[in-house]
Amino acid sequence: MNSFEKAFYKGFKLSNCEDSIDLIKEKILIHKFVLQKKENDNFFFLNVTDGLLYYFINDLKNYNLSNNCVKILAKADNQLLLHNDFLKLNNFKEISKHQQMVLKKENTKPYSFSFISQPCVDDAEEIYYFFKKYFDQYLFYFSKQTIKEKINNIFIYKEQQKIHGALIYTQTLSSYFLDFIAVDQNLKYKNIAFALLNHYFLVNQKSKFFKLFVEESNKKAIKFYKRSGFNFNSIILNFYRNF
Repeated sequence: MNSFEKAFYKGFKLSNCEDSIDLIKEKILIHKFVLQKKENDNFFFLNVTDGLLYYFINDLKNYNLSNNCVKILAKADNQLLLHNDFLKLNNFKEISKHQQMVLKKENTKPYSFSFISQPCVDDAEEIYYFFKKYFDQYLFYFSKQTIKEKINNIFIYKEQQKIHGALIYTQTLSSYFLDFIAVDQNLKYKNIAFALLNHYFLVNQKSKFFKLFVEESNKKAIKFYKRSGFNFNSIILNFYRNF
């Protein structure tokens, strides 16, 4: 820990982690960040929450890493160029590309839908497996325990006592971030995704902004979010794997 902290304050040439040193130290202490590899002042941590690898490096070379996925958050495509050499040297291939969309609160006119509800803790496991149907492991990074901890930030739709639609979000200082939304097909109501999104807006009217990431190839989702008032900004999020 001491060697990493000293190296952190010296500065790294390249990192895919946006956290402050205090947050990183906290994650290390509670074993959410586990050191996977260290070579001189080059560090690799596995985040056990999302299953992703986070690197802090000064030397661009092949580190003979085990099978991992990484994500890179950037404000524009040209920032990704800084990571390309590392990714190529360590055999990482792009597996999905996402772009951020933003909606200002004043541009929302939410409606209330009586069939949208907040789950109880006993629903956590069902919620977990519901989302696992729709998202790969590297994308759906919440554990069953995390679902329980975030139960107050989840909305669901049930038919015949089973979950057929759900939304999870995270609160930040000035905005609310939509983490995941998914809806089954052939339901009693045809507007469950719209209803979940509107309930999310309605409950969180104190927020200045609503944000989300959408996969660039998901044209249906992009159309849905644009119809709801979201617009793209310049922030991108890409995922890579070396296996």
